[in-house]
Amino acid sequence: MNTKTKTTMIMMTAALLCGIGNVCALPLRILIEEQHAKIEPAIKKFQQECSGHTDSQACKEEHDALVKALNEFLSLVQNGFKVIDAHANDASDADYQKQIAALRVRAQQHLDWGREQLAALQLQ
Repeated sequence: MNTKTKTTMIMMTAALLCGIGNVCALPLRILIEEQHAKIEPAIKKFQQECSGHTDSQACKEEHDALVKALNEFLSLVQNGFKVIDAHANDASDADYQKQIAALRVRAQQHLDWGREQLAALQLQ
């Protein structure tokens, strides 16, 4: 099973869990964290191995794969914002609102990181 299929299956599972209520953001948050954790070392490896000589076929392929992974990651984070916004008013207690605010802050951090990484790759 390829990565895209796994990601699609996880997204579908997350969407199904959204019907349960407050647990909706958790699986998507975990998926975003996992994808970030996979992409970050790949970017570092690319920078170490391909910095200054991106004309090799292997570096071009790695570059393209990272751009694709980052675009998918950004899409996933944007979907996370939609989920957060859809459930922002589910409960009015202060603890729930703090959790929603924390999720929004972390999602924004992921979004900023992904955009920065993508912009840096596009300069190479």
